Amino acid sequence: MDAWLNLRRLIDLAANETDFGQLDDRSQRVLEWVMHRYDPKDPLFVQSIVLDSRVASPATIHKCLAVLDRTGFLDFEVDPSDTRRRIVSPTSKAVKTFGILSRRVSEWAHKQAK
Repeated sequence: MDAWLNLRRLIDLAANETDFGQLDDRSQRVLEWVMHRYDPKDPLFVQSIVLDSRVASPATIHKCLAVLDRTGFLDFEVDPSDTRRRIVSPTSKAVKTFGILSRRVSEWAHKQAK
């Protein structure tokens, strides 16, 4: 239990170094889901996030996506092959933020293994 609490505290500290800590829990989870599944060779659509993420209700996910757009973590563009769909991609800000979080967690895990 102590290890989990220490890890959670570490993530919170790293999140405070970035705007990630300013996001509500659900927006953080949606962003985590997007970052985990994003592949530049395979477009990620809003509809996929709503149907597959299971983070929250569709309305809440749409709200989270709006927050992530407004805070600069996600970019949206219209799919050229179907203008009804929007392609979602993480911004450089999101990549940088998750790089910081990943390094902090890796450092923590390395210390725990000693």
